[in-house]
Amino acid sequence: MRSLLLVVLLGFSGQLFAQHKIEDWIAPEGRILNYRTLNWKDFQNKEDQEHAEKNAAKNLQALAYVCPSIYMTSDSGELLDNGRVTFKFHVKCAFQTRSFVRESTMDLKSNYVLIHEQDHYDIALTFANKLYSDLSTRDFDKEKYKDEVDKIYKDLMDKYHNVQKTYDGEVNPEGTEDTAKQSLWDMRIKKGMENNSIDFYGSPLTDVITVKSIGQSVKRRDNEAPLQFAVRCRPLYWELPEEMMKKATEVTEWTKLPAVLAFYTQRFFDEENKECYRTLGCLFFAQGNGQYKRSIIDTFYGEGQPVKIESAFFANCDTDQAKELIIVASSPKKDKAGNGTIYINKVFDNINRALPGKLRRLDDAGEKIQGGLEGYLGGKPSKAKFKNEKEILDGLKKLGYNN
Repeated sequence: MRSLLLVVLLGFSGQLFAQHKIEDWIAPEGRILNYRTLNWKDFQNKEDQEHAEKNAAKNLQALAYVCPSIYMTSDSGELLDNGRVTFKFHVKCAFQTRSFVRESTMDLKSNYVLIHEQDHYDIALTFANKLYSDLSTRDFDKEKYKDEVDKIYKDLMDKYHNVQKTYDGEVNPEGTEDTAKQSLWDMRIKKGMENNSIDFYGSPLTDVITVKSIGQSVKRRDNEAPLQFAVRCRPLYWELPEEMMKKATEVTEWTKLPAVLAFYTQRFFDEENKECYRTLGCLFFAQGNGQYKRSIIDTFYGEGQPVKIESAFFANCDTDQAKELIIVASSPKKDKAGNGTIYINKVFDNINRALPGKLRRLDDAGEKIQGGLEGYLGGKPSKAKFKNEKEILDGLKKLGYNN
C-alpha cells in the first residue's frame, strides 16, 4: 500500500473576499467514490516505477496499493458582526487513477487485499470529513485566518499520515500479513466510519468489537445523502456495489422520521472453494440527534452471482392493518434440475415502538406470494407467478388484502 495526500487550497490568498465560484468540482486525475465501495476495476494495472524500485530494494512485491487524496477549496469569506470571518469550505476525498493492483492479486480467492486497500481509503475519507468539520464549525481572525487554517490542516494531516503509517506497519510488518492485527484494524476503521470520528485508531478490541453487533448505533452527518450514509455505515465486511446504489433510499412507512433502506453484497468461498455471494438488507432507524440504529432485514444467497434486489415495498399481507415490508429478489439458476431465474420473495413484519435489531420474517405470508422459477424446470417451461410489485399486489388483492 501507498497512500498519497494532496490538498489544494483555493481562496486563501489575495483579498479576503476574493470570489471563487465553486460548482461540482472534482480532484485532478481522481474520482469521488464515496457513493459505493471499491472494486478491482478501480485500480490501474500499472505499478509506479518509484514504488516498485523501493519494494525491490527490500525484496518485497506490492500486491496492490491505493492513493487517496484529500482536496479542499472555499467560497469567499463572510465578515461577522464580531469582526471575525467564516468561510464555506468544500472538502473531497478522491480515489486516484494511479492506484495499482496485480493481475495475480485479482485472481486470489480472498477479499483480504481489497479489504486492506478499502480500509486505507476509508481512513482518508474519515479524515476528509474531520477536516471539513473542523474548518466549517468555527470562525477565524480576519487578519490571521490563513495561518489558522494552515495550522488546523497541518495538525490534522500529521495525524493522518501517522495513522496510515501505523496501520500498514502493524498489519504488514516487513511485507508479511498479520491477520489478527488486520482484523483489529478493520474494526477500528469501521468504528471510526460509523461514528464519523478519527478517535478509534488506537482503541483496544473491547472498544471496537461492537461493530459486529446487531442493532449497532451509527451516526449520520448533517445533510448527508442516504446513499453516502449507507456506504459509510455499511456492516463490517460488506460492500455496497454500483448495482445496489439505486436501492439505497429513505422510507417513512413505519416511522415518523425517515429510515434508510440499503442492500449490500459479500463474496465468499464455500468448503469446496466455490465462489458464492450473499446479499444483506438493512434498515437504519433514526433515533434522534443524528444517531441511527442499523437493523438487519435478512440475508439472500445466490448461486455463483450476487442476488439481485428487484424491488422493496410495503403492503398488507397478514391479519393486522399495518403494512409489511416485501422484498423481491432474483438469482440465476443453472443446474440439472432447472435453468432460468429464481424469484425469492420475503415478507417482514411491521415494527412496534421498540426499534428491532433484526426484523421478523413472516414465512406464512411469504408463502402466499412466492415467485418460483422463470425458465425451464425438469426440461419443461416454468413460469414464475410473482416477479414484481404489481403482480404481488394483484395477487394479494385476490386474497382479500386491500393495499
